[in-house]
Amino acid sequence: MTDVIASREQVSTRREATRQRLAWAAIRVFARKGVDGASVEEICEEAGFTRGAFYSNFESKNDLCLDVLQRSIDQTYQTLSTQLPRVSASELPIEQKLDRAVDLFLSTVSTDPQTILAINEIRLQAARDPELRPAYRALNESCTPALRDLVADVIAANDVRLGISVDDLLSIMRTLYDQQMIEAIISGNPADHLAVARQMTALLKVLMRV
Repeated sequence: MTDVIASREQVSTRREATRQRLAWAAIRVFARKGVDGASVEEICEEAGFTRGAFYSNFESKNDLCLDVLQRSIDQTYQTLSTQLPRVSASELPIEQKLDRAVDLFLSTVSTDPQTILAINEIRLQAARDPELRPAYRALNESCTPALRDLVADVIAANDVRLGISVDDLLSIMRTLYDQQMIEAIISGNPADHLAVARQMTALLKVLMRV
């Protein structure tokens, strides 16, 4: 029995490694050609796999798109859920807590130009493709409550007055981040975290009336 369990775990580990390589390959191809312009064959070639490896792990290119998004969301939430409460509970002044919170957020999201472009290409594809759209929306909606509750708890714990809803706050901050990171790529400064951090912190202070 132990050998059977170990064998299953090994297969599961190998499969996850394959899925991860396909996801990273998709990011690179999506960044270059967009989702619509990227073929399954090109993604497989980029990853060093056959079509058989692709279809044994993903039902379709849309399925792969959702996996790429889920990995990005998981990475951000897992770090924020453990680190943000620690920042909130510290004895720092609220202004410094906001600085730390923004720095923490930026450390969890990708600043890699290819990843930023790929995520935005998937979003655009969801706007174009009626088959991808419902699943994309459902994925976003399934992740929002946990992040909203996390941020709401931090706001309440620090007795901060927020002039808008937490949902609106998250939407505004995401829009600012997405816009500024794309602009940074266009301007040739994709790693300009400091400018993005300054803008996000300044906006938070206004919205939170700090």
